[in-house]
Formats: sequence, structure tokens, C-alpha cells
Amino acid sequence: MAIDAAVDGQGVALARTALAAWDLIGGRLVRPFDLEMPVPFAYWIVCPKPSARLAKIVAFSDWLIAEAAADARQLQQLKSRANGRKRS
Repeated sequence: MAIDAAVDGQGVALARTALAAWDLIGGRLVRPFDLEMPVPFAYWIVCPKPSARLAKIVAFSDWLIAEAAADARQLQQLKSRANGRKRS
């Protein structure tokens, strides 16, 4: 709700990049400060051990990881562009 409020112009929000990614990429939100607090391994894919090797679980896991990697690349490009504008 805080992210939605920030998108609607109601102020600022402190949020995980992963949760605000589409709004950052879409230009609906900007980072007012160049601060980050990395949180490695914050998300886990879990399932019962016997199911872990099922083709549909592996396919879903591979897809999810690829989507997250694509978002991370887009966010890095966005950050690189923002840093380039600051240097100009």
C-alpha cells in the first residue's frame, strides 16, 4: 500500500527494490537517494523434497529465476543511466 501511495503522489516509501521494480522501471517511481541496503538470499523457492525434481517444478523455478534476473538487469540499466545523468 505504501508503494501504491507513493505512485499516487502521496509521499515517499521505503521498499524492497524487488517489490517496487516495475514502478521504478516504468518511471512511476524514482529513487530520491542513492542508498541501498543489500539483503542477499531474501527470497526462497520452497517445495516438498520429493517434488523438487518434477519437470513442472524445475520449469517454474527456472522461469522465476530468469524473470528475476531480467528485472535485475533492467534495474541496473536504470541505475547506470541515473548515475550518468548525475555526472553530466
